[in-house]
Amino acid sequence: MFRTLTLSALVLVFLSQPASSEQKRYEFESCTKISEAIDFLLMTTNPMWLQLTEDPNDEETALSISWAVGLAADYTTIYQAFCEG
Repeated sequence: MFRTLTLSALVLVFLSQPASSEQKRYEFESCTKISEAIDFLLMTTNPMWLQLTEDPNDEETALSISWAVGLAADYTTIYQAFCEG
C-alpha cells in the first residue's frame, strides 16, 4: 500500500511539472481576434439583459445569456493561457 501511494505521489509530482521552460504563446493578431470575440460576445448580451429584466421568467433569453457568457469565459481562459504573460 505504501509503495502504491509513493509511486502515485511521484507520478503526480512528475505530471505537475512543465514539459519545458517555454510555453506556447499566440501571435499578437490571434490574441487581438480572441479579445475582440470576447468583447463581441459580452456586448451581445446587453439587450438580452434588458429583455430579461422586463421578463425575468424568459428562460430562452436566460439560456442565451448563459451560453454567451460561458463562451466568453472559455475564450477568456484561452486568452489568459496563451496571450498574457
